[in-house]
Amino acid sequence: MKMRRIMLMVMFLSAVILGTGYADGPKTYPGLESSSQLKPQSGDSDTLMYKREHVDGKKYIKFRFDPIEIYKGKDADFGGAAGEDVASIMNFMEGEFKRVLKGKYEIVDKSGPDVLRVSLTLAGIQLTKPVLAVVSRIIPVGLALNIGKSAAGMSGSFTGSLTMSGEFYDSETNTLLYAFLAKRSPNAMDVTAVLTGLDAAKKVVTEIAEKFVETIDRVQGKVKQ
Repeated sequence: MKMRRIMLMVMFLSAVILGTGYADGPKTYPGLESSSQLKPQSGDSDTLMYKREHVDGKKYIKFRFDPIEIYKGKDADFGGAAGEDVASIMNFMEGEFKRVLKGKYEIVDKSGPDVLRVSLTLAGIQLTKPVLAVVSRIIPVGLALNIGKSAAGMSGSFTGSLTMSGEFYDSETNTLLYAFLAKRSPNAMDVTAVLTGLDAAKKVVTEIAEKFVETIDRVQGKVKQ
């Protein structure tokens, strides 16, 4: 009887796993200031971006952060995330972006000709289902599928995601210079990202923050193009 229950569970997981993942990219979120200017990126259906032409990015060597915003439009999608989950991710977003800049660039609280104003918005959270996510990476059919998803850059089975926006302005003129809207999920085989409901969202925040500072480094000539 016990073996039968186990087999039924495996069959259930196998069926659900095969239908798990997201194929749709981020919505446009019209409540964002940059929404009308965001464009899809070739080869990345989960990211929309805007970049103002003829901007001298090297002049921005200091950063001022607006308070983290929660997207409040009717199209907001926070799944089953509780209020404390949302607050936790907001605090983590601010901490991670400041962490990656610390020691490399100055974070200020006033505008200036060399200051980039950073406005981050949390637009959506999908929680991980930890038990199912871990099991799906153990049973053979789940492991094989997640390996395939990892290679294809797809979301792992029962793995959460995060949708966030970043808008970057000249702090003196409030001119929008760059913006992105991204829906992300960690690598499908990253087991450390599925141990709790929020691990995947936090992993995504870290990846985006680190990508942000890498971009700044390239603009400043601190790394080779």
